Amino acid sequence: MLHCSPYTQRLRARYGCWTLWIQAFIAFAPVQTGRQSGIMCGFLAGAATVILGPRMGWLFFGLITGAVVLIALAEGDDLLTTLFMALATCAVGLITFALSRLGDLVFDLHRRRAETAWVAVSKERLRFTQDLHDVLSYSLSAITLKSELSYRLIGTNDERARRELSESLEITRRTLAEVRSVVHGNRRMLLPKELELASRVLDSAGLTVSVQGEFDKVEPRVSAALAVVLREAVTNLLRHSQASQCHIHLKRHSTLRGRTIRLSVANDGASAERAPLVSERRGSGLDNMAARLEAVGGSLRTSVEGDWFRLEAECPLLQQEPTSAPTAFEPCSSSGPESRQPSERN
Repeated sequence: MLHCSPYTQRLRARYGCWTLWIQAFIAFAPVQTGRQSGIMCGFLAGAATVILGPRMGWLFFGLITGAVVLIALAEGDDLLTTLFMALATCAVGLITFALSRLGDLVFDLHRRRAETAWVAVSKERLRFTQDLHDVLSYSLSAITLKSELSYRLIGTNDERARRELSESLEITRRTLAEVRSVVHGNRRMLLPKELELASRVLDSAGLTVSVQGEFDKVEPRVSAALAVVLREAVTNLLRHSQASQCHIHLKRHSTLRGRTIRLSVANDGASAERAPLVSERRGSGLDNMAARLEAVGGSLRTSVEGDWFRLEAECPLLQQEPTSAPTAFEPCSSSGPESRQPSERN
């Protein structure tokens, strides 16, 4: 039981080679009285296969069976009795080995099932954290920016203040819909919608925005990863820089490994005294972007050139790209969605 129980795996792995000699002494002790037990030797043979591993275990299994046969012949037993002793040793040994392996497999199955459940919970917790960070970090920054702008415009430009409040309400409703989708695990982010919202937010912040590329012809899985990158890049721009210009470019390239798509977001908010901090900082946002890109086989790079901070995300493309990408969330506004063309804005 000590050698074959699944609950003593650590104990037999540490002391099994020593306790096996005790079992061998017990199994062959009746030989001194002129008798031997094939069943006891069978338990010994089965325990040897469990403790010593495949090669040495089966070698000792054969040696123990051979020793039983030799002892029986030496004691003058007839052929039938000798064969019965050998058969009893082999049968009990194989049954012991089979039951021991079955117990170990069941024990490992329960342990792996518990580990799988723990990994699943950890992955779900990580997904929820990342999605919630994507939703709230950007949306709250945009709502704060537009609210402050509306507060400054009240009394001087009421029409624009009303428009900014309307867009802030639209972002709030969109955020509420996205939080609900995060809770239910069916959240979808797509690049064209994120570009539209990012352009409007940056325009409200007084930045000159330049957009180049075809953002509506990207495979949905890649589009979702790049949308996360764009959202986080705009969030960092609003929170950590004093930029006046932002360039958002999307280009396709052909390489030896196939076609790739590259999203570049650059701003002039990296001043000389802030450049070392910008280039060395690795926050949860950048780690989140890198993890999302790695999930689709992509990569993330950041660089600082003078006052310009550039973030580049590159992903492989499918052989055939879809003609258009489905929309994720339609803007919810009482005044209706504003149609904007993501081509070139100044």
